[in-house]
Amino acid sequence: MAQKTVGQVLRDQRAKLDMTLNAAQDLTQIQKMYIVALERDDYDALPGDFYVKAYLKQYAERLDLDYDQLVTAYEKNEPIDVQETPDLTEDYRFVKPSERVDENEDELDGKKWRYYLPIVLLGTVAALIIISISAAVILNKPKNSGIAEHLYSVSTSSKSKASASSTEPSASSSSATSESKAPEPPKADITVAGNGQALVATVKNVPSPVKVSLSTAAGVAVWIGMTNSDLAGGQITLTDATPTTATLTGNQTVLTLGKTAGLTLKIGDTPIDLSSIAAPESPATLTINVE
Repeated sequence: MAQKTVGQVLRDQRAKLDMTLNAAQDLTQIQKMYIVALERDDYDALPGDFYVKAYLKQYAERLDLDYDQLVTAYEKNEPIDVQETPDLTEDYRFVKPSERVDENEDELDGKKWRYYLPIVLLGTVAALIIISISAAVILNKPKNSGIAEHLYSVSTSSKSKASASSTEPSASSSSATSESKAPEPPKADITVAGNGQALVATVKNVPSPVKVSLSTAAGVAVWIGMTNSDLAGGQITLTDATPTTATLTGNQTVLTLGKTAGLTLKIGDTPIDLSSIAAPESPATLTINVE
């Protein structure tokens, strides 16, 4: 417990609030010289007793002090008993986190170890089991895999040969079938058109070279002229004793017939109908177009 004057209490409280005189003047609207006078207990510097009490009240309220206590001490001119707060800054020392010691640190370490011990043991046992199983698998691995692979290879080879053997007769039979069923040549397509003494024969699907066969009935003789053929001299007189066959050498051949009565004419193996000739005893022409 300490005793201080009114002015000392005011000054200490302002310092405690870290307030300057200018700040106190702005806060209380009291001129700074009067504030200084109050803090020095120099009441004669103030205009009068009324102003002393008024300024004292206003200043005390702004500093959060007990005005009644202050004004009583002023009137009685007595000091004020003040309970001072001990200064702890002298005994305070900052302790770094690294320097702090937990009283229960050893106890906590023991608890942590007891907590993790079962986990460590279980992990160790699991690792040993895995290692044991792996070792057993490696040691018991069959060594005859090469023989099995060889047997599989031989079996596969035998199957391949058997398959090839069974395929050969099939291929042979298929070949024989294809040979026996060779496509037949298309049938000859010969059309004859025209009238009077001139006919036109259109020849299709007749094997090349195209041949024309000519013959006559008994006792009949017919003069024949032919272009684009291998007929000697390009003409011949047919009799029943001298039939002839000529090979066409071009795509168009013109036959000049002395008459068609008693005449037989074939292109390839196909007989040609000459009945449409108007006058069989008169000369006629047959134009052969090979397509």
